[in-house]
Amino acid sequence: MIISQSFPVVIAAMTLLLLTSCRRPVDSPEPMSGGILTPFTESGTESEDRSGYRGISEEEAVLPLVNPGENYNILAMLDGNLDLEQSDEQVLVALPLDNNEAALELMIASTNPIRNQYDIVWTAPLSTRTLTGIILRSDDLTGNGRNDIIVAGFDERGHHVTDVYAVSKKGEVDDFKLVFSLAINGNIDIVTADRSPGYYSGLSAGVPYRIVVQKKDPMSDNSMDLIETDWQWVPGAFIYRQGESRNVKGETILEERIGRVYSGDVEVYEEYLRGAWYRETGTGSFLDMLYFDPDTREILFYDGSIQEIFTWGTSHRTTAKRLYTRVNNAVIPSMFDTVSISAESWERIELWRAATNWNGVYRRLGPALQQILTSQSSLAPLLSPLELTGVWRSPGGTEIVFDMPRIEWIDGGKTRIGTASLFSLGEKLVLQIQFMKKNGAVEETINWIVDYEEDRDQTRIIRSLSLSPAQLHVDSIRATGAAWGRFEQIEIISP
Repeated sequence: MIISQSFPVVIAAMTLLLLTSCRRPVDSPEPMSGGILTPFTESGTESEDRSGYRGISEEEAVLPLVNPGENYNILAMLDGNLDLEQSDEQVLVALPLDNNEAALELMIASTNPIRNQYDIVWTAPLSTRTLTGIILRSDDLTGNGRNDIIVAGFDERGHHVTDVYAVSKKGEVDDFKLVFSLAINGNIDIVTADRSPGYYSGLSAGVPYRIVVQKKDPMSDNSMDLIETDWQWVPGAFIYRQGESRNVKGETILEERIGRVYSGDVEVYEEYLRGAWYRETGTGSFLDMLYFDPDTREILFYDGSIQEIFTWGTSHRTTAKRLYTRVNNAVIPSMFDTVSISAESWERIELWRAATNWNGVYRRLGPALQQILTSQSSLAPLLSPLELTGVWRSPGGTEIVFDMPRIEWIDGGKTRIGTASLFSLGEKLVLQIQFMKKNGAVEETINWIVDYEEDRDQTRIIRSLSLSPAQLHVDSIRATGAAWGRFEQIEIISP
């Protein structure tokens, strides 16, 4: 959960709203040399993110773990464990600068145990040189228990591009192979499937994910008519193969307003999304809300107690119904997510996010529902008015340096950097810190229940901060019972 710095304005706005309103041949990867950087090791207490949605945007200057050379410009990075070793690998998407015709290159940097440094151990060309809205992630598409690498985005023609590299169950990091590659003027969707407990315990393989491709039917005058094709995983050939195609007929009679959306450009679609939407599926209340603001380029997600604010990136149209965009967290821009929206009618959309807890059907918040919410709903401010600044020390010598939202945690000579949020939940004050690795990736998120006291006299102010480790739930915060810490700050008052 991330709370933006612009919370007071956003909460006011939301409150006012509620109250008033085809493949290429597989290329052989080649080894490359790399720069020297000390490997890092994952903490034993850190949970593994199998979805692999970690990386950076093109605009963020995040430290790579290896230097590919001055002839490369790094466009995207992803940290993740691609083998069975303890340390992470880093995946890079790099643009060659010494050849204007060369395709983008996908690289994997891994540790060299002899020299205790990172080297680029594998590289392969992608299917295009130009790729905007890059999505670099890892997930187990084949179901063999190993994370695969997915690179997606849009080329200079506006075509949706997806390349997938996979590795066998006992393969090494330099054994990744291209198993799917496609650029199409349409949609490319990876369709997940439920997997058995045996898969998650490592006892059995998982159901492979399908890849579904949709494009406009060139023989039809109706832009809603599509040709849909399934791509299925073939374990023996270790590749995704194209299956049969089928015609998907669109509506023959369209409402005039939504018809303009289907035939319009990106700006028309974004204007159609403007305003608030409530979730119709997956929830028993109207509290799961979306708010699209094309003017400020923000998308808000609100579930009744927790709010996420994202900067709205460049949108891409693929088919008449579909719009894709990548969003960056408003506080930590290096944290991003993907959003895909399908316009089903003027009043109804379907939304998919990498964070699947928000997936579902949403309806436009119309005047009738606004009247209901006027009498039943109100949003209490979440952002705490308490301002924490400066240095705070504990009796054991630990220091916290607040420069919100930035924070430094110094303990035993070790300094950790993170981003802090201070907010109220269930009538309790909560401090949440997202600690960052040296390369800018998120290391872990920790929550504390905060007790704040202040004593003063004519010469000084003594501020006390008690932090109790806690677990954050959808509607509450609960102490874990672990040891708590106390920090103080003393301010001397000048005569």
